[in-house]
Amino acid sequence: MEPSVGRQPKPNPGAAAERALLDRCRNGDASAFQPLLRPHLAGLLSLAQRHCRDAHWAEDLVQETLVRAFRGLDSFRGEAALRTWLYRILVRLAGAPERWRRSDAATSIDDLEIPDHLEQLPEHDAIARELQDRLDEAMERLTFRQRTALHLRAVEGMDYAAIAEVLNCTAVAARMHVLAARRHVLSRVEEHLDP
Repeated sequence: MEPSVGRQPKPNPGAAAERALLDRCRNGDASAFQPLLRPHLAGLLSLAQRHCRDAHWAEDLVQETLVRAFRGLDSFRGEAALRTWLYRILVRLAGAPERWRRSDAATSIDDLEIPDHLEQLPEHDAIARELQDRLDEAMERLTFRQRTALHLRAVEGMDYAAIAEVLNCTAVAARMHVLAARRHVLSRVEEHLDP
């Protein structure tokens, strides 16, 4: 069994600063919301892009996640890390797009200055693009849970306990989702990998 299964994550040195920003938000200081969430935006967008084929829908999914997070800050108990809580909101919304795509009414949180997009990394060359295309195709063929679990493990570096929290399953089930996803993706891209 992998050592990180069931083990509590190491304390985060920035946790005190995050807690202070969280307390400020809960006390009505809207200016603390952006610095509280800024470290998590790139990861949220990356996961959203795994679930939305369209970049605009991915950005909308992140925006809706941030809106839901802002509205739910008072209910955030802190039993999980803020990062895990945010990913869980995004995963729930991604699993039920009709819950957030149908709404045309703009939510009024203009004072929060949430960025409307993040810069994309440039592609390097044709081989990297081809491999990325194969990888994206393989990822799209995964189940929702497998895709999410693999992304959280490989891209976000989450341990299985945190993945389990996001997916609302056991750490063993989270590990099984990751392993199944890795096997499937590897079978689709192995011909493009160097021997």
